[in-house]
Amino acid sequence: MPALAPKAIPAFLEHVSRWLPSSAPPPAAALVPLLAATALGHSATWLKPCLAHALSPHPPLPPGAPAPPQPPQGNPLLDAATHPRRLVVAQLKEALTKSASLIGVPRVICALLDLDDALDDPRDRATAFVRRGLEHGTVEQKRAAGRNGLESVYKGELEGIFGMMRDRGLDDLRYLSETTTYGTFLTPFASSHPTPPSASRPPTPDPLAHDPRLLSLVTLPCLVAQRSHRETAWHLRGAIRRGWDRDDVEKVQCAIEAVCEACGVEGVGEGMPRVADVEVQEEERLRGA
Repeated sequence: MPALAPKAIPAFLEHVSRWLPSSAPPPAAALVPLLAATALGHSATWLKPCLAHALSPHPPLPPGAPAPPQPPQGNPLLDAATHPRRLVVAQLKEALTKSASLIGVPRVICALLDLDDALDDPRDRATAFVRRGLEHGTVEQKRAAGRNGLESVYKGELEGIFGMMRDRGLDDLRYLSETTTYGTFLTPFASSHPTPPSASRPPTPDPLAHDPRLLSLVTLPCLVAQRSHRETAWHLRGAIRRGWDRDDVEKVQCAIEAVCEACGVEGVGEGMPRVADVEVQEEERLRGA
């Protein structure tokens, strides 16, 4: 099947928004296709329509009006009320940044530069340096954040996975998982503390950290598009642990596969794990209690 013509992508994105679960946190209908397409090397075609789709619910600023001040570094969600378009841009930017650890830095550099070029109004640009607080941090600080992020996905399996890595001489991979993949990219400010933030623990500068389900909208499109069998199984389980219902996880996976087909890649779902293969999780029992 040939890739979808660029002019047909906007209408396709409307279909994706209806296929995804209604409870999915925004901007799910842009994140899922953008990250799946970027993982497959199609970001140049998909980025601009995904951006337009994500921004469409939010009217632009009036001509000549000044942009609200950039939100304090500690709380990008303040833009939800003052400048929601800038928050959307911040979320797409951070999702792409996170995905670099899963699909590779070169593709993400291109996508991030294209994202900036695609902004019709420079007032919508999000300039916060999300990882500023990590720039001079210690390895142990990154490891601690990474551990908390890993445990939110892997729970009791984490030590077994790390044990397997040690047994196979993959301590470098274990180290990178803690300090880099999770501690720097995916969950740089993961915390075991309950929300909301306290005076001693300010809000995270990560615009995706307020809803744990959003991490699954970063990882699953990248992993499913690459047919990463083992990690897809892990992250289907992780999606349940991070608050998704089973039916909704299946809808997300089906939407990812539809995007891959629209990029000209067929059969992405063949032989891949499904959420139905995942054993019942403690989180599901608690939600049903």
